[in-house]
Amino acid sequence: MVILWLWNVRLKGISKLVDILRKHRVWVAAFLWAVFLVFSAAFVTNFGYLDEIHDIDEAVEGGAAAVEEGVNPYREPVVPRFKEKYDENTTWTMGTYNYLPLDLLVYSGGRYLLGNLGSPVWFVAVNLFFSGLALYLLQSLLRIRWLSYVPFAGVVMLFYSFDNASLTLLLMVLSVFAYTRLGRFPAVTGILLMSLAALTKAYAVVPLAVMVLFELQRGLTQKDWMRTGSAVVASGAAAAIAFAIIMPFGFANVMDSAVFFHTSDEARVGTSYGGTVLAEIASESDYFSYIAVAVVAIALVGSMWMPDLYDRIMLVMVAFLLVSVKSSLGTLTVAGLFLSLRLRELADRRKAGLPSKTVRSSSPSAKEDDSAGAGPR
Repeated sequence: MVILWLWNVRLKGISKLVDILRKHRVWVAAFLWAVFLVFSAAFVTNFGYLDEIHDIDEAVEGGAAAVEEGVNPYREPVVPRFKEKYDENTTWTMGTYNYLPLDLLVYSGGRYLLGNLGSPVWFVAVNLFFSGLALYLLQSLLRIRWLSYVPFAGVVMLFYSFDNASLTLLLMVLSVFAYTRLGRFPAVTGILLMSLAALTKAYAVVPLAVMVLFELQRGLTQKDWMRTGSAVVASGAAAAIAFAIIMPFGFANVMDSAVFFHTSDEARVGTSYGGTVLAEIASESDYFSYIAVAVVAIALVGSMWMPDLYDRIMLVMVAFLLVSVKSSLGTLTVAGLFLSLRLRELADRRKAGLPSKTVRSSSPSAKEDDSAGAGPR
């Protein structure tokens, strides 16, 4: 994915990719449909096995059940976890809820509505709805032919059907859709929606931080005080919403259970850990968290010299993927989403005969010149 992004940063790369796909579009569509049909059949016939090897559905079920019973899942150990994962003599341990409060509230609502289907069916159904809506909206942004897009979207939906990353994906797509398509207050709405995504999965903080910094930098550089003020107001409103959602569960409880939990080896007993560069070479270091934060912060500052929002998000997300505490398929939704949007943007510029360096902001309120995107002044 990173190689594809770097290769297509210049229009020459995207030109080759577009030409290849266009030349073989019939075969590409046939291949995607074949993969989708095989994957669908395997999903149905192996549903029980998929349930056994995933534990997110048990975690969400435990958290949602606790909410229904009036128990705070960020304080009480109500979530079952594998102690020895995938072992024949699997043992379990109990822990607190490790996802952020908006995730808990939304899935509690989903369980209330569809809980009669039983677990994990209700969880899978909710995820298919979230990812299906997200991919439907994404098609209008990418403008890919439905013949090829439908099987691709179907595979993605099934792949994430046991993963609550589907909700985060929906909120991120809604954010980008609002940011690029709304005529009134696109940046404010986009930031608020992205902040909601960050209240479901912590990794959504990456595009949120980049988006806020992007709007502030452009507003200050262009002396567009309305744009600067909108970014400040949106950030303040996002903070107020986060406070209102988190505080009923206890700020310290949520931070310990859903944020700091990921930096503690002992706390993560029974869950996956490692798989990233930093986690493999420095997981035992007392400075692991400081190194990870420093790398992401450096990438965030360095991204300010990039003129395009999507490139900025990709750069910081690559840094995040290298230093996070574990390798997760959920984080790939961020990289995949913004890579596809960047490729669409480059393809449009190629069609219009525009150079790749003069890249306009993805926000409709941005000016066409690139004078504001050359980095801090």
